[in-house]
Amino acid sequence: MGSIDLRQRIGGSDVTHAVRKDPAAELRKALVAALVDVPVTHSLADRRLLINLVRRDVRMFPDVPERDQARTHVIEIVLTCIGTRGALRALKEALAVMAPEAPATRLVGSLVESASLASLLLPGETQQVHELLRRAAAEADDPGWWQPLARDILPEAAPGRRDLVQVFEGLAARSADDVATALIFAHRATAGLNGPLRVELATWIAEVADRLELSDEVFAEVRAAAAAPGPPLAGTLEAADPEGGASVSENGRLSALLPQNGVMLTPEMQINLGSSHDGLDVGAPDAEVEAASVTHGDMSVENGEDMAQVADTKQDLEKLPQVWGDVPQRNPDFTGRGEFLDNLHRELSMRRETAVLPQAIHGMGGVGKSQIAIEYVHLHSSEFDLVWWIPAEEIGQILTSLTKLAQRLELDVSPEANAAVPAVKQALSTGGTAYRDWLLIFDNAEDPVEVRKFFPTGGAGRILVTSRNPEWERGTRALEVDVFTREESIAFLRNRNPDLADGDADSLAVALGDLPLAIEAASAWRATTGMDTTEYLRLLSEKRLELFDVDPPPDYRLTVRAAWSMSLEKLTVDNLAALQLLQVCSFLAPEPISRNLFTGSSAAEITPELDATLRDTYSTGRVIRDILRLGLAKYDHRDNTLQIHRLIRLVLTDSMDPDQQHLMRQGAHTLLANANPNDPGGRKQWDRYGALRAHVDASGAVASPDPRVQDLVLGVMQYLFYFGDHEGSEALSAQAHVHRVMDRGPADGHTLRVAKWLGWMYFVNGKYREARTLNQETLERYRQTFGGDDEGTLDAMWVVSADLRAGGDFKAAKELDRSAVDVARRAFGMDDPITLNGVNSFGVSLRFLGDFREAERSDRENYRRRINVLGTDDNATMLSLYNLMIDRREAGDYMATRQEHELAYKRSIAVFGRDAPATLRMGRALSVTRRKAGDHPGALELSSETFDKYQRRYGEDYPDTIATAQNLAVDLRHDGDLQSAQKVGEDTLERYLRLFGERHTYTLSARTNLAVVLRLDGAVEKALEHDRESLALLEETLGPDHPVTLICATNYASDLFKVGEVQEAYERDTDTLARSERVLGTEHPSTLACSVNLALDLRTAGRISEADRILSDTLASLRRALGARHPATLNALQNLRADCDIDPMPL
Repeated sequence: MGSIDLRQRIGGSDVTHAVRKDPAAELRKALVAALVDVPVTHSLADRRLLINLVRRDVRMFPDVPERDQARTHVIEIVLTCIGTRGALRALKEALAVMAPEAPATRLVGSLVESASLASLLLPGETQQVHELLRRAAAEADDPGWWQPLARDILPEAAPGRRDLVQVFEGLAARSADDVATALIFAHRATAGLNGPLRVELATWIAEVADRLELSDEVFAEVRAAAAAPGPPLAGTLEAADPEGGASVSENGRLSALLPQNGVMLTPEMQINLGSSHDGLDVGAPDAEVEAASVTHGDMSVENGEDMAQVADTKQDLEKLPQVWGDVPQRNPDFTGRGEFLDNLHRELSMRRETAVLPQAIHGMGGVGKSQIAIEYVHLHSSEFDLVWWIPAEEIGQILTSLTKLAQRLELDVSPEANAAVPAVKQALSTGGTAYRDWLLIFDNAEDPVEVRKFFPTGGAGRILVTSRNPEWERGTRALEVDVFTREESIAFLRNRNPDLADGDADSLAVALGDLPLAIEAASAWRATTGMDTTEYLRLLSEKRLELFDVDPPPDYRLTVRAAWSMSLEKLTVDNLAALQLLQVCSFLAPEPISRNLFTGSSAAEITPELDATLRDTYSTGRVIRDILRLGLAKYDHRDNTLQIHRLIRLVLTDSMDPDQQHLMRQGAHTLLANANPNDPGGRKQWDRYGALRAHVDASGAVASPDPRVQDLVLGVMQYLFYFGDHEGSEALSAQAHVHRVMDRGPADGHTLRVAKWLGWMYFVNGKYREARTLNQETLERYRQTFGGDDEGTLDAMWVVSADLRAGGDFKAAKELDRSAVDVARRAFGMDDPITLNGVNSFGVSLRFLGDFREAERSDRENYRRRINVLGTDDNATMLSLYNLMIDRREAGDYMATRQEHELAYKRSIAVFGRDAPATLRMGRALSVTRRKAGDHPGALELSSETFDKYQRRYGEDYPDTIATAQNLAVDLRHDGDLQSAQKVGEDTLERYLRLFGERHTYTLSARTNLAVVLRLDGAVEKALEHDRESLALLEETLGPDHPVTLICATNYASDLFKVGEVQEAYERDTDTLARSERVLGTEHPSTLACSVNLALDLRTAGRISEADRILSDTLASLRRALGARHPATLNALQNLRADCDIDPMPL
């Protein structure tokens, strides 16, 4: 179809009369005008969310060009939605989620629902169908053949006065209910035609019907007609099932074919259109198609494999498992190993009823362990539903690979590793996927203890491990890989050298010790050079003597170095740039290296020869070909990656003097720095960061003095946190901090940013003492170097404030927050994100001090400002909403907060995903809100679910895991499961003691909650001891009027009452009630709980009239605050004492 740029006509003020009369242009203008009036389109962040919500409902929704100006961006959104299948419907529904009460939202819905066919056609479509209908009328033998059908559909049409195009225009201009009518009329009116014209018209109708989501059943016959033989069309249509078409008499009313509601909105009713050329737009200009498919004089295919390869392997692809991930290409030169492969298959085929027992194949470097695993996988791929290859030398590689597997399995989990990896393990262990027979290959897994943590523990799958480490023999089935047999060596040599005599091949095998990697080197050398065997053996012997004094690693044979050194020396003569590229790559990880790392480094300054090569794509391809010809690396055309064997890397590095090593390592760092994605928090860049991470580690980039490399390292540190590898982020941050202090000094700006990030990682991982020490030092250096009003200084102050809260010094935290916010407001203004971050920290400190109303006022204003500045669903804005929900709940507004909190939780799921950290945080708080609002089953369900996710994602000692466990213990108590509640409560208390010590509010809150369970379970004296000691410490640390202290005092009085100390209980309740009314208010549920208990104290003491008066007033207040059916109200009616619980405030 043709394309017309309508952006200027829609957005400009000079709109011609013809455009105003164009229904499609009018609809676009009306939609743009309505959308501009929706508040959520005023913010770029909200417009991004709007697009995100549309994309969730529309497969293959194209990228929308982003514009800073709201109106221009809205125009882009409207045009994209009109041109994409189902996108207008999705746009309407997305607006209903984001701004359900906005009048403009209702207007958009009305415009979409009432749109006529004429208004929904794309530029060029109207002209195209008019031309087709005119051709149909001209070619027909009977010019009026369509008129009876027109009278049946459009009675007001006067045949003779209208032509076929006019009748179609009349139908197309009618209401939404007639959209399908107009299309079927066009099809039926030309049904008598034959040949290419009928196919062209049917194709046009089918494409429009598909985009508008019209009923598949109605248009089955249209699709069948479009698929009839004819000339090539712009898009290839799949043939329809002939049994799916509708059969209606030509003389019957056309309305019998139509869906009752006109436009069908069912997503699964699809008309299968599109090109058979994956990844190419058939309507793209020729230059674009060429750019997407042509090679540049080398082996690269930029957008997938070449078509010949696809055709040749189609039959093999059909035999692959349903899930086939990251398995290396099959080695066409693989030789022998038949007996070993048979033994391996026998071992892996043995069924066991117990846990999955891994199968390991181990041996020294260079014997071909990975190649055997690759061959086995390809040989037996049809026996598995799922095969996934996992590089396992580094933990980060395992995390990245298993996270990709979670996405491939479409598990309902967020994309961070600490959520996705446990989900994969659980799904495979419990049969939670559709793939019963799975095979995981952990390649180069050198650390059995660490790698085993990632193994599924059940299920019907298999685990295969390759490793140089013989320790795998312990606790696994293991097979050792030895060198080639002599026959295998000869066969391998002659495979690439058919002219090689058996005797010569035997001589080479003897000289090379049958080591597969050395045999491969000799085979490639002879195939490339054609050198006589005697001459090769002479050179090999000389090279051995030359290298005799070298002290190699234990499994690194002198033969390997000698064999490969000959190939490397040949490169020195034939193509020095190729050798230098290998030398640079030897300092990267022995994992696939993206070719983009080379082609994107035209500005690299390494050596004159290599610099010139990297500036030219053709030269780079020639260099790679020369490397491959000598067998020095392997190239995967599927993803354009180069990989060098570990032992060849050692040969390369050992062959360089220290100056060369320094130069080439520096070159590796330069390539990495050039590839910096510069967006560690952006999920779209995580694959790039994941590919770089192993190379950053292997190259020692953390020690580089180059500022660009240091920026990359900082980005990787941050990516690891966002990706969910918190331990990896801390480890790299600690290394970076040591090096930055040495090479830049402790007060340098970059060093301080690294220090601040390391302190944050300590805090995140629960290392609060380390965090506090480092962060305090960092803050002092910021003040000394940059002054008190620097952005970095202010941020460091808020970091220290969090440390103070973790240490229990809430007043100091509040004062530090207040002073920092005052400076930020003067320096940056009220609405600057820096200031808003400080106000957020100030609100947290207010909550810890129990000043919930003031915290609510502060957080409400901050929430409003963040909406205006950042958008409704920005992460920081959602954090403010989360804080506000806690403020309102703790201030006592349980019932209204419950409704708002449920909506906030749903919004968090929609924006971030169900398992995202922000959603887990919101869910944990919501479980408490549900409990406070009386929904005990709902609270238990959500706290159990959230605890399970936290535990799998972060482990049992993660602070939020412990806090969620404390909530769960309370919910279990309300459910009557006192035994489980006590077990979880005691475990929580023990963990808090280790993390925070015995005087921290978290620890004392856990003791208070546990005491309730103990009392209810009959351990009254133990409960009394917990509460007495906790109350004394709370009064000392927080003061007697703090809400947490008041809750503990309320429960302590119940302990006294239970042991018969009624008078002391009465005195305690009287004091607590007075304080609670003053601090929390007379209608706060905690105040009312104390009031109920006081009434029961009085009743037991025989003061019935006083008890009745207090209880009657309290019941009335409970009904107003919580409702007549709330458990607290019902318990009070039954004269049951009220127990209070404490939710640990987030730091």
